[in-house]
Amino acid sequence: MRLVRHESEAMSIVRGEGPGRRGRWLWSAVLALSALGAAGCGGGRPAPVVVTFDRVPTTLDPHHHNELVDWSLLCNFYDALVRFSPEMKIEPALAESWAALGGDRVRFVLRPGVRFADGTACTSADVVASFERALKDPRSGIRHQLFDVRSVEADGPQAVVIETRGPAPTLLNRLAFVFVVPRAAAALPEITAPFGTGPYRFVERRGDGSVVAKGWPSWRGTPEIKDVVFSFVENEEQRSARFLAGGVDVSARLVESVLTDVDRRQGLRVEPQPSLVVQLLAVVPGAATGDARRALADPRVRRAMLLAIDRAGIVSRVFRGNGAVASQYVHPVVFGYDPDIPTLPYDLAEARRLLAEAGFAGGFSVELAHGSLPPEYVGELVTDLGGLGIRVHATRYTLGELLRRARAGELPLLTYGRACTTGDASEFLDSSVHTRDETGGLGLENYSGVSDRKTDALIEAADRELDPVRRLALLQQAQRRVLETLPVLPLTLRSEYVGLSARVEVPIRYDGWFWADGFKWRR
Repeated sequence: MRLVRHESEAMSIVRGEGPGRRGRWLWSAVLALSALGAAGCGGGRPAPVVVTFDRVPTTLDPHHHNELVDWSLLCNFYDALVRFSPEMKIEPALAESWAALGGDRVRFVLRPGVRFADGTACTSADVVASFERALKDPRSGIRHQLFDVRSVEADGPQAVVIETRGPAPTLLNRLAFVFVVPRAAAALPEITAPFGTGPYRFVERRGDGSVVAKGWPSWRGTPEIKDVVFSFVENEEQRSARFLAGGVDVSARLVESVLTDVDRRQGLRVEPQPSLVVQLLAVVPGAATGDARRALADPRVRRAMLLAIDRAGIVSRVFRGNGAVASQYVHPVVFGYDPDIPTLPYDLAEARRLLAEAGFAGGFSVELAHGSLPPEYVGELVTDLGGLGIRVHATRYTLGELLRRARAGELPLLTYGRACTTGDASEFLDSSVHTRDETGGLGLENYSGVSDRKTDALIEAADRELDPVRRLALLQQAQRRVLETLPVLPLTLRSEYVGLSARVEVPIRYDGWFWADGFKWRR
């Protein structure tokens, strides 16, 4: 899940440490020029490339999370059997080929000569141990990706056979999230030091939380950029100010308010990045008390809330037009998107009518939880719902605490971002609206606690359907049914901007992952 934040970037510079605005401008220019010299011919080894993410990873364990920042970091140390291209097409990774054996079995042939970062060979036994861990570890955050996997068995040292419980139309997409670890690591209760077959070796995690990585001659070859430091700054203003001050080569999710300042800095630039993220508002009646508990359980109240939020105004005022109102739970490029679903308009009068019809004309009080959303975004939600008579108290949590409380069902309202990085709507439907099923790995992100047998049946039918036309119809029907009762409110879509120094070129990816082995020195 992904979250957002904001404020005035100019104020963050005023509050920042170090030289004044003019001095910082000059200092960033000096840094940029020195960086150009470091990356050029001669002059010794270039300084490490610094990549700054907008989240702190919840863990360094490749199987204990389902968060974008964790994927984006750990893909530099690990490989799966397959992976996504920048355009979200499946391509070989540890598996050089695969073929159906008939029925519900697929045989994957491993790439020969692949070794882990310590030089030991990667074999089918490591793949099997990794899948067993992802399936059976009680802390697994990716079990839902393997909900239909019956078994994974070695077929000699260089092949594995995966058997599913039935047709598995999205199996390859989901396998891209099962990183392979050594057998010995698979036995650990928690992996704290990434250790895989990826293009980078883990060097250390510093006291400030940053991760140091060094390229090595893996099966992909030695990365062009050999030394990388991954840092994490959730606060939007601090992250932007750090990028503007120099010393950061790749900065995730710069906000529109700093674009003019970037243009004025020699050696800095921004590039647009497509994003699959949809901002959502989960409604959790069971976490509320009194009037709020009864109100949030009523679909009319939830629809009234959506009608009362001026989402187009948020896109205009907070995102400066760099986004759109979400009509549903998935991005338009995701398989399962329904172009015929209308976008509900901002209609405060109808919202008030529905609230009164439900018996809550006087409104109620409720807590809204968020991570590092822009203060303007949160303020718009609080103001708009306040106009409906809903008195909202917004509380900001760290990402780890937000997820812990959300999973424990402690947050009455929770706003966050969700991306279907598999490129398929089943990722959201399986994890976020299917009835919670620990054994099957379904509903593990069902924060609202919704449970509807008909919706479950549509989702499960889509998960078995191999015909793409029929499968698309099932996914669309499931979305429409969820939108009738709105346990989760779709809010907005937003594109992203990546900040870059003069030293590097970074390929743009639809999944938002930063594969450092794809970075190039800018020439």
